Amino acid sequence: MKTIFAIFFILIAVGLCSGIIFLVYWPFRKGLLKSGKLSKKLDKRIVLIFFGFMILIGIILFCLKDYRTPSKARLEKISNIKLPSDFKVIKDEYQDMLQDYCVIYEIQFDNRASNELIQSIKASKFYNAKSYHNGAWKDSDLILADSIKAAWIKSAKGYDFGKPNGRTTYFITFDTLANKLSYNECSD
Repeated sequence: MKTIFAIFFILIAVGLCSGIIFLVYWPFRKGLLKSGKLSKKLDKRIVLIFFGFMILIGIILFCLKDYRTPSKARLEKISNIKLPSDFKVIKDEYQDMLQDYCVIYEIQFDNRASNELIQSIKASKFYNAKSYHNGAWKDSDLILADSIKAAWIKSAKGYDFGKPNGRTTYFITFDTLANKLSYNECSD
């Protein structure tokens, strides 16, 4: 739906801009055609180049549109948790490096929301109650669920999540002392 809206918006914006520019050009065009300084063949080329250029601008605008899924939705999907409705976003960054990127998302919870998040973590299909995270991920920490290897594990500060996925890695730390969650997704 967002893509259809973006295409519609870009078509209207480029159409309005090209229409205004063409209306400004129209009187000059008529005068040049009457005086013979502009041939009909050259006029057709100018009009085709103009509309081709406007189409190219529309395509460029469409490509520059941000297709990124919101960080909250990414975090919930990747980690198989549901975030509480009450939280404060501290940082939401998307660092684009052509084909490489990083998403950094940090959020703050109050005590009630923090307890709600802990229950969501424990209900996740990736929760591994048998392991304890001490800074190094082991293959035995990860749980295979729906052909995906990932894990939520208890740590000294709260809970950690890890999901190595080829070139893309996902790491989440939930500090239960500070009620702060940090989500990092990087692809190289």
